[in-house]
Amino acid sequence: MKATAFPVSTVAFHVVALAFFGGCAAWLVQESQALGGRRGMMALAVAVASGGQVLLSLVALVSLLRARALVALGSRARMGTYLQILAGMGLLALLGVHLVYSEARPALGSFCLGLAVWLGAIGLHLVPGLFLAGDGFIDPLGRRTRFSELEWFSFQKGDGEPPRVLLQAGRGASLRLEARLAHDAVDGVRGRLLQVGLSPRAPGR
Repeated sequence: MKATAFPVSTVAFHVVALAFFGGCAAWLVQESQALGGRRGMMALAVAVASGGQVLLSLVALVSLLRARALVALGSRARMGTYLQILAGMGLLALLGVHLVYSEARPALGSFCLGLAVWLGAIGLHLVPGLFLAGDGFIDPLGRRTRFSELEWFSFQKGDGEPPRVLLQAGRGASLRLEARLAHDAVDGVRGRLLQVGLSPRAPGR
């Protein structure tokens, strides 16, 4: 694990996403006014969704920039999750191309294409999928799981190649965090969790 004071790739990703979806929101409002009727209302609804993406990236940026030293963890999803993400990306990309070239709705089509890229970057972990901060974990969307919310953790060997290890952490009987980590990240994470007072627990208990 390599500590960084500034998660460059993830911050850059959210800056680009914020600018892109902000531009899409304004473009979609213009397109809705030109279309009118039901199609215009649909474009306006998607403009609101694009604004939601802007808010999501803004929250993630604030959370990442406010964090202290971060350690990027090599997290990965299960193979089935990757297949679902690829299918979703494919459908969004096809819809986007259709809207741009067949329906002459470039704003809505661009939003679909941009959302496909965003989904791929997050879902396929093209940006780091999990960070270890001074006070807890932060995912690429800026959501925090603080050490104060946890009591125990466990590691379990996962299937597949390259080898992954399933990290689970929770409080009482409640599971608060689950992530698949690269094998070389385990020792550093275990040491940090022990240092903040969490108790190791056998998998499945």
